[in-house]
Amino acid sequence: MTVTKKQTTLTVSLEIQNNTDYVLEKLANEGNSLFYDVFPKKIPARSLVTVLFKSNKNIDVFVNYKSFEGNVAITIHKTPDEYESSINAIPRKDLETQVKITQNNGTRLKGTLLIAESLVIANMRNLYNFLNNLRDYITKRDQVVLGGSNLFDMITYNNARQVFNRRLQLKPFAIVYCECTEEVQKVYLDAINNNLPIRVRSGGHDHEGECSGTDVILIDLSRIDHVNVDNKGVASIGPGNRFVKLTTALATNEPPVMIPHGTCATVGIPGFTFGGGWGPWTRAKGMCCERLVGATIILGNGEIKELSEDGDKPSRELLWALRGGGGFSYGIVTELRIQTFPLPPEINRFDIEWNPFNENLEKIPTIDILTQWEAVINFNRDQTNPTFKESPNNQLIGTNLKVMAMNGPVDDDDFDVNKVFHNCTMFGYWEGTADELKAFVEASFGKEEGRYKFKITGFGGAGSEEPYGVHMMASDWDRFSFINVKRELAKQPLLGREQGQPLPPDFDAPAPHKITSRLVDKDGLKAEGHKALLRSLTSPLISNENRKEGLFSYVTLGAFSGLFYDNPENVKDLHSAFPYKDKQYTIQYQTWWNEDLSLKEELQDNPVYVHTNRALDWMQVSRDFDIPNTSGAFISFKDSSIPTKTYFAESYEELVRIKKEHSEDKFNHFRTRKTII
Repeated sequence: MTVTKKQTTLTVSLEIQNNTDYVLEKLANEGNSLFYDVFPKKIPARSLVTVLFKSNKNIDVFVNYKSFEGNVAITIHKTPDEYESSINAIPRKDLETQVKITQNNGTRLKGTLLIAESLVIANMRNLYNFLNNLRDYITKRDQVVLGGSNLFDMITYNNARQVFNRRLQLKPFAIVYCECTEEVQKVYLDAINNNLPIRVRSGGHDHEGECSGTDVILIDLSRIDHVNVDNKGVASIGPGNRFVKLTTALATNEPPVMIPHGTCATVGIPGFTFGGGWGPWTRAKGMCCERLVGATIILGNGEIKELSEDGDKPSRELLWALRGGGGFSYGIVTELRIQTFPLPPEINRFDIEWNPFNENLEKIPTIDILTQWEAVINFNRDQTNPTFKESPNNQLIGTNLKVMAMNGPVDDDDFDVNKVFHNCTMFGYWEGTADELKAFVEASFGKEEGRYKFKITGFGGAGSEEPYGVHMMASDWDRFSFINVKRELAKQPLLGREQGQPLPPDFDAPAPHKITSRLVDKDGLKAEGHKALLRSLTSPLISNENRKEGLFSYVTLGAFSGLFYDNPENVKDLHSAFPYKDKQYTIQYQTWWNEDLSLKEELQDNPVYVHTNRALDWMQVSRDFDIPNTSGAFISFKDSSIPTKTYFAESYEELVRIKKEHSEDKFNHFRTRKTII
């Protein structure tokens, strides 16, 4: 008896989705494929078709489709061996494909094929539509900047795309300079309706460049720069204001007023305030975020909403989030309303330098300088002290201590905390006369007499005729001037160190840099923390050649301790997301290079690049260095490698809730690496 073997029927099912705007047409049957006719002659744009065929033999299919954007070659192979069975689609030109096998066994092969435009083409089509829409409401030619094919357009675009940190070179699709809230609203909605990501830039000082991006629509707010002060002292401030203009406008108001501003004249007001807002007024007036009383914000759905303490629940909670909860997470702010305070009649800006380079002064151990500075800022922490209200330290309205990193031993056993002598500079704002300031300095640090250099570097206040922003602000609190270093090495007088002299032009100049931070806990560093901090600043990764080549690595310690945050009556009424009100001070590690124009012009042929990698390694080591009695990180000194929650500490979960409930941002369009969610 003969037994007939039953033949196996093989089945193939393929769902083809044409996600393009063009018809796909089938080409000639070049491979004499048996199942060629099963496939439709045309697959319409934005359509779905399914092909199904069966065979008692192995199946081999080749079909080629063509459209205006390119070709797709489809091959199918099916045998009883599932490991030999496959569906493939090879795109050419401007098409992309994705194949998913949903079933594969001895008898059946089933899958889906998605055919789409390349993302480059899709983005360019979206950008083209977006730019066409702008014509309806952007009226000035210079409000939109794009890359171009001629030299002039390329220069204009590359100038416009720069951010303050020149280490980061980002390339937006387009930069749109908006001049009012309504323009911002329309540009934002047109961008997201065309599937284009956005970024928002005001001052451009985000240290990780998150105010811009590559392949985004960059909404620039620098032209929204109004400043108005009402009869209650509330300043309505456009986000395009930088401190050099803003502080001068406030100081010349009638009556003269001020806000807790920063130390760098070119910083913009929004990111500064939303990150907290540390500066030379912090000891006396707190962070700028504590004085934010209202704002105008564009939510994720395009709604323009006014925020205030007497508004509805979303209004109040979003305002709380903006007070130190970071920028951009909750919407696009087109006006800030900040409560000012009367500008005192007399303010002296000063610095004290210990262990100066190339000068024969007495060497003072860094540990002595650090602990003396801590004693100054923490004088009022003991409120049982009978001189609490009368302390002369109350006139020290803000201060920063800069400590230069230096070359040091590899082994910890070779490090002696009492025998390191870093260059240190204390910067401060003093409310009062020069004589009172000098008496304070001598009471706190002893008489000068060859131990330190003390100088008054600026005079401001309601009684000053000098422009506040030019005269009282400079980045020497946070930066080194390589121009001054070169003048010093040449034994020439330094710029900007005497009242009335011009500031070195590189103090506020954009430059490549890297920053990271942490904060000192409320009970202080103590001995083990002091030793660890100074050890981190005494590193074999720091070359002795750095300074003369224009590479500067250091920490700046920014005081929180003072009458404002040390007074329980002040703190109990604060309603802000800023989580670090009880900290003593920030520790901000910094490395900068190429601040000087002559070095920038050397481009790649610049000796500084011999040392930048090691200096950036030092930054990474410092970020992770074990320093007892420190914690957290300060979002204004942004380092993208630090987890977002670390920046916002106990406020983080509440900020996440507020973003979800009130920002109306379903797809999280308000996102960068360090935004909430």
